Amino acid sequence: MNPIRKLLARSCLLAICMELVAVHAQGQSKGVPIEAESPSPPQSVVDQAAHLRDQGQLLQSSSVAIQLVTPIPGTFQPKAVLTAPLQPREIAERARASAVHIGWYYLCPDCNHWHTKLTGGYAVARNAVATGYHCVDPSKTPMSKGYLIAVDSEGTVRPVTAVLAGSQGMDAVILRVGGRDLQPLALNDAVAQGDAAFCLSDPLGNNGYFSQGIVSRFFWMRGRKGNPGSLDELACLRMNVSTEWAPGSSGAAVLDLCGNAIGHVANISPLKEKGHPSAEKPAESKEESVKNEPQASKTATADRFQGAVLITMHIAIPARSVMALVQGINPTGFKTRQ
Repeated sequence: MNPIRKLLARSCLLAICMELVAVHAQGQSKGVPIEAESPSPPQSVVDQAAHLRDQGQLLQSSSVAIQLVTPIPGTFQPKAVLTAPLQPREIAERARASAVHIGWYYLCPDCNHWHTKLTGGYAVARNAVATGYHCVDPSKTPMSKGYLIAVDSEGTVRPVTAVLAGSQGMDAVILRVGGRDLQPLALNDAVAQGDAAFCLSDPLGNNGYFSQGIVSRFFWMRGRKGNPGSLDELACLRMNVSTEWAPGSSGAAVLDLCGNAIGHVANISPLKEKGHPSAEKPAESKEESVKNEPQASKTATADRFQGAVLITMHIAIPARSVMALVQGINPTGFKTRQ
């Protein structure tokens, strides 16, 4: 081989090696974000929230508390249900684009500094977001002063301007958010056991964690009441999925194979033998929270597993409940499927 050809061959080989090294160093497909391992939102979120507060655009915690009891009337048009199946990576992209973190920009009573506490949420219209009721309940966050904010998928802080509808028993709320350019998910209640269920959330500060499972069951909580399909009855309807989440995931959307929202994260409940005592944890707090813990049954078998957790139940608010809230806001109903 003459010197020129030898030089060209070496150059080509070097270029190929450099390309392989670059691909290896990148570690992911083009456009896939690499998350920061930080349990706290970036400083830019705090700064943007402070700017909106100074401009008088943010809703104070006292106003939120009032509107949770007496929502502000308003309407919006939900998105039509999608029927074309997607690849899991496409579902992850859709979940990320529609995600809107909801929470508090608040003055800490302990250190007298301003912080943010954000949970999951998802756009259901160009200017409306759904999340868990407990995520926006001011009584759940100790604060000297607080304002409710929304952070879209681009990291832009938007004011929450009104509570449109909510139910504490249902653990669902719909909020009006500033702007009209959110990327909404359609609400789909045509769901059955065995259907795929996906979730993108921030369990215990692990940002952008995407998981896949199936719909395990639907069940009625104790205290079911009201007429079939009423808000009172739907407040007791829940859905179990095998999709993974943890504290920090509350309010995040659960999606189907077509990228529709089939519900949102409510809590987790580890099951044990010997009467099945369970510590039900709202999935927005890292703090242990024991709620409605049943006492061991007198007829329970011996604890063969020495208190070990056998199954962790992942509990979601199904889309049917959220749709009932939307129906109350917009009586004209939903668009047809597309």
